[in-house]
Amino acid sequence: MIDWYRKKSWTKEDEEHFFAKLSRARKDGRAQYLKIQAIELVETKEPKLLNVAKELLEKILDEYPNDNFNKSSVYNTLGDIFLLENTTEKAIEYYKKSIDFEKVYPNVKTDSYLIYSELIIKNQLSHEYLSVEKLLEETISDLLFPIDKYKVFSILAILNYYNSKKEIAKEYAELANENAQAETSGLRYHKYLGIVSQRDKFFDDYIAKL
Repeated sequence: MIDWYRKKSWTKEDEEHFFAKLSRARKDGRAQYLKIQAIELVETKEPKLLNVAKELLEKILDEYPNDNFNKSSVYNTLGDIFLLENTTEKAIEYYKKSIDFEKVYPNVKTDSYLIYSELIIKNQLSHEYLSVEKLLEETISDLLFPIDKYKVFSILAILNYYNSKKEIAKEYAELANENAQAETSGLRYHKYLGIVSQRDKFFDDYIAKL
């Protein structure tokens, strides 16, 4: 049986059932249920359900402004929605909000830093390059999975190549390629979690130059 906060549809009956259950849930858990339900709807990628998800997430921000545990994830998911709607500028805005909030409340981390960085590089928004470089350099020591290292090192290679620092760019390119080819994660109990299953042509075209 599907949990009441994990619906993949949003009929009138679905909505009534969800909010009836929500009203009986503990107050300190309601934002979490709203967020989970929103994410479930985002995963369908259906335009009408994306709008519903957006409303649920905005409800969290409006009615639970002091809920720090879910806020960065709410901003991140709003970024995902705008990205699916091909509204790149708005997506970047919300990923940045998520990143900025995580600086204030670092207890919960999302992948906003990486999606934001990819969007800046792939859309060649050079006025943001410096902030991306600083952001990624700060995250290197926290990276666990080969897929994240592959993307971060690829982006740093591109940024250094853009800044004519070709030797540094080459070093990052080699690290990116090394992680792309990693067969295990290096983690004892999750050996194959986070390995690169499909390389990114945009990144690899740059790596090939180096």
